[in-house]
Formats: sequence, C-alpha cells, structure tokens
Amino acid sequence: MTAKRLGVVRLALVTLTSLVYWPLCALLFLVIGLLLLPFRRRPGIQRLGQRWLKQAFTGYVHILGGFGIVECHYTGFEKLRNHSGGYMVTPNHPAMWDVVFLLSQLDPMTCVFKASLIRNPMFSGGAMFAGLIPNTPSIRMVKRAVDVLDAGGRVLFFPEGTRTRKHECALNPLQGSMGLVAKYSQVPVWPVTVKTDTDYLSKGWPVWRLPRKKTHIRMQVEDPVYCGVDESVIDFNDRLRAIYLNSLVE
Repeated sequence: MTAKRLGVVRLALVTLTSLVYWPLCALLFLVIGLLLLPFRRRPGIQRLGQRWLKQAFTGYVHILGGFGIVECHYTGFEKLRNHSGGYMVTPNHPAMWDVVFLLSQLDPMTCVFKASLIRNPMFSGGAMFAGLIPNTPSIRMVKRAVDVLDAGGRVLFFPEGTRTRKHECALNPLQGSMGLVAKYSQVPVWPVTVKTDTDYLSKGWPVWRLPRKKTHIRMQVEDPVYCGVDESVIDFNDRLRAIYLNSLVE
C-alpha cells in the first residue's frame, strides 16, 4: 500500500474512532450527571466530574497522538502543579483542541465555557457534572468564578472569549470579564501561550476534517501576574496581552 493510501486509511480510522469516542463519552456523562443531579452543587461531586472530564480528554489526546495527528510539547506546567491555593489559567485560543490538551495536563479545575457549548446536548451532561461556568450573563459568570477562587479552587478562562482570528490578528482583544475576575479574586493569573504550526480546528475549520500533516503544538506556562487593587481592568488586560504577544512573535 502506498504512503498516500496509508494516510487516507489513517485519517479514516481516526475519524471513525472520534465519531464513536465522543458520543460514548457524552452519553456516559449525561447519564451520570442526571443520576447525580440532586447533588450537583456539592464541591466533591463537581471535582469528581472534573477528574472524569480530564480522563476523557487525556484518552482523546492519546488517540490523536497514536494516529500521528497531533503532537504537543508542554513547558512549565510543573509550576502549576506545585502551586497551592486558588489561581487562574488563561491561555490564548488558536484552535478548538486547546481545552482538550490543556485539561489533560492540568489538575481538575472549573472551566469558563461558551454558554452555547454548555447547552449543546453533546456537552451538556459533562458540563453539568463538572460544574462548568457559562460565560453569559457576564455578571453571574464573574461572581461564580470569584466564588470558586475565593474557596481555593482553580479556574480555566480563555481571555479572548473565542478562537483567534489568525488571518486577521495574532490575538483577539481580551475580555473585560476576565480582568474583573482577576481584580476581585486577587489570585495569581498564569498565562499560557499556545502555538501551532497548522490551522487544524482553528476558526472556520470543520470539526470532521483532519489535517493532512501532523500538527505540532507548543504550550508554555508563563510567569504569573496579579491585578493590582488600584489597577484598572484595561491596564491589567494590556499587561497580559503584551505577555502573549511577546511570546507568540518569538
């Protein structure tokens, strides 16, 4: 069999595996989430859901790596694992796979997600079980995120709010709501710069379409930053934005 045909077979196999893997995970989370619905507000239940979500994402990372679709290199993640107490992780967002690779490496944490994704039947079970926070309405989202951080929890927040429009800019404007969470919680904010050498699952890329060549990803945890008590959200976001841009243009 030629290399080209082998490539077609490989893409077909990983597509088929994905089409089986994610619906099964979604169904499992939905069933368990419904069974535990009366207890969903308990922190122990949400932490259990977050651990299971991490395992689901870790399994899919192994699938993509095993088929030679994506290879990810991580730098500095030991700093997060060694940090105690509440903190925020704020990665830039070039593609849809960011959260999968990030949560496979991070300790279980509460994630701020697009409300439309949380309402999607495919994800609603896992979202409910893991205590994901919808990004709208903004006031409620900020309060819930601050409550988690004040209790010593960890929050994953994509400050761009959506995937980067790579053909328009290196980084979308940062969301003011992220700055508000940092200001009111006074926890360390750990920027994570994410780089990729393909457009796989970037904005406009169909979910079902796999890349023709292996995608290489680099994720690097930068030094933590804090929002000063008297600092404006705009100034804090400007400082944070500069960190991403300095790393992304290297």
